[in-house]
Amino acid sequence: MATLHVVGDSVPQAYYRAIKGVWEYGLAMRTEYDRKNAAGEYIDPPSRDISVLVEVRDPFLQPRFPPISFCEIGVYEAELMGIKNHRVLPMEKLLEAVKSGGVLPSTIWPYLYSQRLMAHPDINGKTLNQLAMAIDMVAKTPYTRRAMCSTAVPDVDPFLKEDIPCLRELQLRCTENPDGSWNFCPRTMWRSRDLYKAWGDNVIAVTFLLQTLMSEISKKAGRIVHFGTYADYSCSLHIYGQDFGAVGGDEGKGLKSFFDTFPDEDAFIARSLPSNIAAEMLVVPQLQELLSESKVKEWDFPPETIDLITKLIEKIGDGTLIC
Repeated sequence: MATLHVVGDSVPQAYYRAIKGVWEYGLAMRTEYDRKNAAGEYIDPPSRDISVLVEVRDPFLQPRFPPISFCEIGVYEAELMGIKNHRVLPMEKLLEAVKSGGVLPSTIWPYLYSQRLMAHPDINGKTLNQLAMAIDMVAKTPYTRRAMCSTAVPDVDPFLKEDIPCLRELQLRCTENPDGSWNFCPRTMWRSRDLYKAWGDNVIAVTFLLQTLMSEISKKAGRIVHFGTYADYSCSLHIYGQDFGAVGGDEGKGLKSFFDTFPDEDAFIARSLPSNIAAEMLVVPQLQELLSESKVKEWDFPPETIDLITKLIEKIGDGTLIC
């Protein structure tokens, strides 16, 4: 299996180039999610799968929001900030599930990226805020190679029947400039990634979180810190066979392909949204909806979470955060 190296100036440009690269060079490989008929025969073709390193030179270059998305991106950004961490099953319950065969009810979450990064569960019931530790490390020593955060819990994840974290590791690191300022250059590693339906939303949300970490590093170090390059490595970056009609088209069913809609990266970028428009149309309305009485009740948000959502809305509104 080869490894592709994709470089783009912006998130949309890198996204388009990654889709084109995996579509053209991905290997035909079966997945554990391919659908079968009643006779046990596959009804989906094999995925196209390859390892890919994607480098985004400036993840906040505008326009930033790709024209395809498969989630409520404002809610997803807030989720990466930790608004739903209280809904994750505690370690003792996860261990009970492991002992009983690794099956959890569909309504129970075994993890969230933010929970694993901000309150990584220890087998003895303690938690560790890896992000806070990494921020302190980089603020003290910008070039450290030790500011690593992991989402893996080896005592639990391999034994669960449900999905396990796709994001595996996050590294915070800075380079130093002659004028004394720093460039923040975070890296992430993913064990598996749905390219067509997840990569773009993942990167928008992860870099939204990362800019808040950069701000904390700047405050603690007393330095001006710029957001530099973002590098994103997927051991398996794939386009599922069930999405081939959407990506490559299906003349028999009259499906228009992704590449018909976006024949080149310029067309894809032209349909992308700048952050200020995305904030007005998508992100802020979705965050405001989370504060509605019905959503607060549905998610059982504690007061600190309501305060976090309110502050996110304020910071996006005054430009402190770029969504």
